[in-house]
Amino acid sequence: MLDVDQLEQVHPGYAEYAYRWDYYIRSYMGAEEYRDGAYLRKYIAEDQAPGNQYTQRLMDTPLQNHVKTTVDTYRSFLFRNEPTRTLGPLVDNEFANRFVNDVDLDGTNITQFMREVADMVFIYGGCWIGTDRPAYAVETAAEEEALDIRAYAQMWTPANVLNWEYTRQPNGKKTLSMIRIIDEKHQDRDVIRCIYPDRIDVYTVTKDGVSYNDNSISNVRNRGVNDKLSFGYDKIVGYETYVNPLGYIPIHFVSVDKSFHRGVGTSIIGDVADLQRSIYNKLSELYQNIRISSHPSIVAEPSTELNGGVGAVVTVDENTNIQPYLLQPTGASIDGIISAIELDMEAIEDITHLKAVKAKSGSPMSGVALQTERQNLNNRLASMASQLQIAETKLWADWMAWQGIAMPEEFEVYYEKSFDMRDKHSDLELYRKAIETVPHDSFVHYMHDEIARMLIDDDEDLQEIIESIADDHEEMMVDVPTDMDNNQTQE
Repeated sequence: MLDVDQLEQVHPGYAEYAYRWDYYIRSYMGAEEYRDGAYLRKYIAEDQAPGNQYTQRLMDTPLQNHVKTTVDTYRSFLFRNEPTRTLGPLVDNEFANRFVNDVDLDGTNITQFMREVADMVFIYGGCWIGTDRPAYAVETAAEEEALDIRAYAQMWTPANVLNWEYTRQPNGKKTLSMIRIIDEKHQDRDVIRCIYPDRIDVYTVTKDGVSYNDNSISNVRNRGVNDKLSFGYDKIVGYETYVNPLGYIPIHFVSVDKSFHRGVGTSIIGDVADLQRSIYNKLSELYQNIRISSHPSIVAEPSTELNGGVGAVVTVDENTNIQPYLLQPTGASIDGIISAIELDMEAIEDITHLKAVKAKSGSPMSGVALQTERQNLNNRLASMASQLQIAETKLWADWMAWQGIAMPEEFEVYYEKSFDMRDKHSDLELYRKAIETVPHDSFVHYMHDEIARMLIDDDEDLQEIIESIADDHEEMMVDVPTDMDNNQTQE
């Protein structure tokens, strides 16, 4: 049994990446969560000015959420065609069908569950997935089916996995030998699950509130209004242990790009989040510049009576004997800020390989450049699809182990790994010009088949149309007289 200090110990990768994970998820969620992160650069003494100008500037600055757009675009490509699952004999298994339709006992089907896994991998760089089964004992299979006692899937973000260890086996393979997960979070306590190959320990630990502001720590009772609140663990109030019947830990880490720590991945949207923050700050500068340029400041003595108008009032000493006048910036930097924002947006398209997807009419990119961009995006999505396919296969293997089922030979999970991102309008124009350039019957017939394959998705309809095109082509060939026919007619 662990003590409180041991429960609070975290993996070096967790300690290094925790602040980044918070930054990435806020960048994806946007709205209030991003505003609460306070990612605008502060002016000197801005938060001490009357009315707290920094808070007001946070409220006034909009967010262009490129992180969410990138994640949503990647997901739309990955799951445009749903994964196929060949269950073999399990197709008639009631529990297997329930697992497909309700993978986590919360009404989520397995495809939607894997969509959420993909999102977490894009945002955090990786996530943990695993299976578990209720320890409730049943006497008959009928009772088990009636109570829906079966293995189910779970997913944890990296922020909920505090510590983990891998052990090298005699054959050189590294396997997970310990993992510590925050299973439930409450206002006053957490439930922590420590999983080992031979057992599962569950701790209920109360929280001890600690407030902090920047680098200063004070007692929670003396917390200021603007202080943030974090929690440390106080004492263990509950402990249970169970036998792990599998003999191994049925949890796996899913990632695409590795980092310096095993069990931590590199976020695909990390650079996008930084550029998004840069645009966010530039938009704030743009708003301030437009606002100041539109509403000039008035310079006057304190005793001057002023009525109406929007803008700041700059007071000077009464002994200066100046006449009130307007202080108005030129606003010449507005165009420069807009140009800088456009450069950041182009950089986002470059690093995400979405320039070909978002290409506008009259884009300066050549056909070869667009093709290269599409291929780069296809390779990135194919790598992600391969990892999701491996992860779901492991999920099924663990589920079958919990259920006491041997994996059928026919079982297979397949994710599409080729993503057709062709510009159909451009391709259609190319086919039209090719037919006009080479009006040979066989070539025209081949081009018609290619156009049908490009435009028709349904396989049955496609086959029917291709056969119809072939029949029409044969009829045309019969109707056209050949040179031999002409010679015989003359004789």
